Amino acid sequence: MIETLPPAPAPSTDPAVVQRRHYVTLLFSDLSRSTELAGAMEAEQYAALLSMLRIAYQETVPRWGGSIVRVQGDGLLAMFGHPVPHEEAGRRAVEAALALHRAVGRLAPRLPAGFALQLHTGIHAGLVLIGDGDIERGRFELMGTVPNIAARLSDAAGPHEIVVSDETLGPARRFFGAGAPSMLLVKGRDAPILVYRIGTQAETLAGVQARSRKQAPLVGRQAEFERLARGLDAACAGTPAGVEVAGPPGIGKTRLVEEFLHHAHQRDCRVLRGSCDSGLGAAPLQPFRQMMQSLGTAELPTRPHAFAAAFERLAAEQPLVLFIDDWQWADDASHQVLAGIQRQDGLRLLVVLTRRVVGSAAAQATAGFDAVTLAPLGQATAAEAVAAYLPGADPFVVAQICARAGGNPLFIEELCHSAAHGDSGRLAPPPSPAGWINQLIESRVHGLAAPLVDMLRTAAVIGNTVPAWLLARITGHAPDSPLLRELAEQDFLFPGEHAGTLRFKHGVTRDVVYASVGLLQRQWLHLRIAVALMQQAQGGGAEDAEALALHFGAGGDPALEAHYAELAGDRALAVSALDRARAHFHAALAALERGELVGERALRWVDIVERLAMVCMFEPERGQIALAERAVLLAQRHGDLGRVARARHWLGCVHYALGEPRLAIRHGEQALREAEAAGDAPLATQVVASLGEAHTAAGRYQRAARLLDRAIEVKRSHRSGRRTNVGLAYSLVCRGVVLGDQGRFGAAAECFDQAQECIVGLTHQIGTSIEGWRAAVLLWQGRWEAAHQAAATSARIAETTRSLWQLSVARAIGGYAEWMLRREPAAIDGLVAVTDWVLPRDSGLFRSLNHGWLAEGLQALGRPGEARRHALLALQRGRREDRIGLAMAARAMARAAHAAGQHAAVQRQLAFAYRVAQARGAAHERAVTQLAEAELAAASGDGGRARALLDQAAAAFDTMEMAWHLAQAQRLRAQT
Repeated sequence: MIETLPPAPAPSTDPAVVQRRHYVTLLFSDLSRSTELAGAMEAEQYAALLSMLRIAYQETVPRWGGSIVRVQGDGLLAMFGHPVPHEEAGRRAVEAALALHRAVGRLAPRLPAGFALQLHTGIHAGLVLIGDGDIERGRFELMGTVPNIAARLSDAAGPHEIVVSDETLGPARRFFGAGAPSMLLVKGRDAPILVYRIGTQAETLAGVQARSRKQAPLVGRQAEFERLARGLDAACAGTPAGVEVAGPPGIGKTRLVEEFLHHAHQRDCRVLRGSCDSGLGAAPLQPFRQMMQSLGTAELPTRPHAFAAAFERLAAEQPLVLFIDDWQWADDASHQVLAGIQRQDGLRLLVVLTRRVVGSAAAQATAGFDAVTLAPLGQATAAEAVAAYLPGADPFVVAQICARAGGNPLFIEELCHSAAHGDSGRLAPPPSPAGWINQLIESRVHGLAAPLVDMLRTAAVIGNTVPAWLLARITGHAPDSPLLRELAEQDFLFPGEHAGTLRFKHGVTRDVVYASVGLLQRQWLHLRIAVALMQQAQGGGAEDAEALALHFGAGGDPALEAHYAELAGDRALAVSALDRARAHFHAALAALERGELVGERALRWVDIVERLAMVCMFEPERGQIALAERAVLLAQRHGDLGRVARARHWLGCVHYALGEPRLAIRHGEQALREAEAAGDAPLATQVVASLGEAHTAAGRYQRAARLLDRAIEVKRSHRSGRRTNVGLAYSLVCRGVVLGDQGRFGAAAECFDQAQECIVGLTHQIGTSIEGWRAAVLLWQGRWEAAHQAAATSARIAETTRSLWQLSVARAIGGYAEWMLRREPAAIDGLVAVTDWVLPRDSGLFRSLNHGWLAEGLQALGRPGEARRHALLALQRGRREDRIGLAMAARAMARAAHAAGQHAAVQRQLAFAYRVAQARGAAHERAVTQLAEAELAAASGDGGRARALLDQAAAAFDTMEMAWHLAQAQRLRAQT
């Protein structure tokens, strides 16, 4: 246990080792075909050409706020956003690249025939470790992946082409004539990078034409939109108006105005756009010059009053809307133009400004303008925005994005964009924020005084939610410190939802600030925080195992990280917080692996894997198979047969949860032999129950019933009633599934009720399985409303325990029940979405049910192609012994074949459905298939066959109390 800490890392005084973390944008440019050109020229001529290139580089890059890192031959590496961070470093780098390409193109050396001077450029942004350079390394030494990726993007660019990563440009992409984005595989990155290819003839006047990758519906800004619309109404009536939209970066100012300008176009208004720029390349009167250029004006006015007169003439022709973005950077001459416009009366003119406001201080509106200040989106509205960008995203990804974005619409958009393009396009939890966001945040932090930066970084190391006492202990500043008040005014830290806590306004901000802290300083802070937490616990406070695991891990103490991560995992599992339990157990395993896995350390690792497998039963992941297999090998190496049996049993359970009953049975049978040989009777009973569950999944009901009954009898005899008996509850659930599939619905309901009685105290994840399978069996019985209610209960528990897989199952059952109740297409579309949630996990326990439901519903909706796809997916699941949805899929394909006039195919599909029902002993499936065959026979004019089938089906429905199906059969019988 740590009692004292090493001293804080002292700053290095050796210039050779001074290194700093910075978010920067890097530009790599090379001369195209340079090797061929060098070979075709005399050495002296080529040297003169290189000298001309260097002069062009040196004259161009600084004009756009960049620094030349090094020039090597014809190649250039330049850096933007250093030493002073700038939120538009990515945009400046692209503008510099365009200027470089033009400058090099204007050079006029004597070249061999067939050659032209053309650059190719790559641009990428991110976190770089910057050290002082030397004659070999250039002006700076840059370390990290960003230089390599920028170089790879340059290699991917063609002559006269600029390749820039999307995460570098962000919203600034609208300022350039970029083509459609594409995915590019780059060495050094696991996933492809989304890039834009920008030609040297690209339009560089900002704001003349707005562009975006995808416009989601505007949400949460209706009141603000209406104020803009009222201003337009006044202008159209001959009363000039002005509206200024203000707010911090990313709050959605431009997005709101773009939506409004579309509305103005529809009202036959002329819309002119311009923007102000903080860069060195900004010209006087820039926004108004841009407006006149967009009209094709040959000679631009040179005096402010001339611009005002030109706009007066335009407003006389038709209603005119002038939009100026980033008015806070307007030059004095532009202010004079605006003042001149405001002095005009009777014009059909509306001026819309956006102005950036940083911090919580109230914005002072431009005189004479209606001030519209945008606030962050609320939780519900933010979730609506995420759903618009990521249709079909699972609710846990939605919640994670909302938490990190803090209501900032632009952060929401970028995090959604990153999530959609992570893992080769599959939806994944959002990765690190894009480079442009990093630079925006770092530019804001750079403007703070040094004491504020130190406090902000310390808070970031503590976490997104910061206990006030802990920050005071580490920094020496009390919770009412003026520094904290200043950070609140600057829109960084605020009082948390719980008393005595602070929080970052945006989780993204915390991530960026945290990453900017140097490694040694960060590790030292983590250890200081961990010691303070331990001291607080020793003084009578609660021991925060989760925080201690995090801080000891990040501080570089794997032994204490493993101890506290294991403890935190156990606590999370005890309260059914499955996502947290999984994360902590993985952290504990990783910490133990930093040493050699031998002896007691290895056995401890095996034990943690077994607890992780318990989580897998409710939230399966394919990667857990390798862990379970390794646990078996380590247990075998130790020579403890009982431990081997336990490890192998959990390996089988992982396969079961992933929808692989054949492998689950194979491992389970071996584990049973090993448990019996080791004399471990409790484990043997547990394995027997797991084998019964695996045989249930495989549809082998006779074997399953014997095993389950045997396990249930033993477990009941040992039940204390003092705690939740998960094993007994799940065995009863599986027994209920067997009974339900056999059409013994009353007995099945009794099993589910008995399983529910096994839960003691708080909500437990087993409740999701109980109510979920109760709902599925109710679907078989045709009790749609009761099934819908049980599925809703299952979904609520899954949301509480944060099990995405169980939530998807519950929502799927509820979606099919909704479809049968109301026959609305939205129910089937929802079922498609929840089925897709878990596709990346490649898990499939009872997944054939989803595909069977979808095959039936989509066929009924007249979408046969999609129905066939899901029928084939159900068949694929059947080959892995998941047969529970096969009969339903076959019936859907029989209906599709009948619609196509394929009589032989109808008979094949129906025969297959009967075989599946017989193999499972599913009386309800046989009766429902008879009803389907009768419907098709009646439609084909074979009334005798239809009546015979309906009589058999009706008798079965009556016996099984399937009232809905019985009514369907009776209705058809009356019509036949």
